[in-house]
Amino acid sequence: MAKLMLSTLELSDIKKIVEEVIENKLKNFNPQPEKEELKLLSRKETAKLLCISLPTLHDWTKTGIVKAHRIGNRVLYKLEEVNGALNMIQTSKNGRGPKC
Repeated sequence: MAKLMLSTLELSDIKKIVEEVIENKLKNFNPQPEKEELKLLSRKETAKLLCISLPTLHDWTKTGIVKAHRIGNRVLYKLEEVNGALNMIQTSKNGRGPKC
């Protein structure tokens, strides 16, 4: 059973104790990171980001270089997956990438 000890404390002592407890709790507090909002890009936005034409984007989608998602009759691309595809695409032999 917990012991209860009663004593008289001054207001300044109580403030110091409360401040110490709050500081200790804040040091151990790890807030959960906020979930990033899912960013979807249209075909035009994706083509512009990749510096390619719409027919090329269609070809890349068919070959699996870039993954597309259908929502209703729209074709959308996840920004994270497009950025991942950018990292996978190798530049030409002379080391120059697409310029847009």
